[in-house]
Amino acid sequence: MKGKHKVKVYNSFVRFDFEIERNINIIRGDSATGKTTLVNMIADYQSQGISSGVVLESSANCVAMRGLNRDNYGLFLDDISSSIVFIDEGEDYVRLKEFAKKIRKTDNYYVIVTRGDLYELPYSVDAIYEIKVSGKYGKLKTVYNRFRRIYAESVGRDIKFGVNKVVLTEDEKAGFQFFKSICDRFGIACESAEGKSNVKSLLEKPGDESILVVADGAAFGPEMENVYSITLRRKNLRLFLPESFEWLILSSGIVEDSDIRSILSSPYDYIESSEYFSWENFFTSLLIERSRGKEYSYDKARISAYYTSDRSVKKILSNYFEDI
Repeated sequence: MKGKHKVKVYNSFVRFDFEIERNINIIRGDSATGKTTLVNMIADYQSQGISSGVVLESSANCVAMRGLNRDNYGLFLDDISSSIVFIDEGEDYVRLKEFAKKIRKTDNYYVIVTRGDLYELPYSVDAIYEIKVSGKYGKLKTVYNRFRRIYAESVGRDIKFGVNKVVLTEDEKAGFQFFKSICDRFGIACESAEGKSNVKSLLEKPGDESILVVADGAAFGPEMENVYSITLRRKNLRLFLPESFEWLILSSGIVEDSDIRSILSSPYDYIESSEYFSWENFFTSLLIERSRGKEYSYDKARISAYYTSDRSVKKILSNYFEDI
């Protein structure tokens, strides 16, 4: 399943209207914000159709997983394909490694209501939503609800690279090597967290130096709440969260391929959910494929000198850092 899908679901009292474009979507929020109402309306329509009083309009089939447990959720999923699957909070199987493994090869999109972080799932910072009430309709006072990206404004733009004392990368391979080469020129430290799960603990170490955190936004969602809360306490921390390092390279224009621009403008039209569990995986595969045999051939394990040249660094990062 791929593409951007628009969903409208409403009854006489409440209306939801939103679009999703990724396979894993997280809905956060406090009680009484409409999260469970949304899933319940999908479930009611699923079981009763229009007699439920719910109207559902969607470019993809919508189903709800409700009241299942660790023993039977897999059987339910075996019968679902090419659908948007809504899962309410309280379905504790969503935290299991087995659940992540189960849905990895499915061709569904998932909308999961949860107040906690789901560390087994590689969801994007841009796929964490809250339900925002934005108006009312008519005499029945139908409440209109839309999804709002929680961290949409949290990534750095037009900031200076050289003012940092430390650059901390999630990556320990090509991405780290790339940023270390730049840090060496500026005379600042570059460290690898050796995985996204270690970023929080490293940021909590005592110290007041200015730190720039570089991580792949396409899969950093589970760590975002904790890391973002640290940035609110320590004003000398900044986050740079592009989709992925490979996405940065592809966006730079270094790769000479006629359809790259079209792919980057609407990646959801090209990324098949059953093949790529995260957009990060897709962009890595795309870069490796399109650069193969070229002077800028990409190896995720070891960065080529082509990418660390002054010219390439400027093309890759000048849109994000004022002093590159």
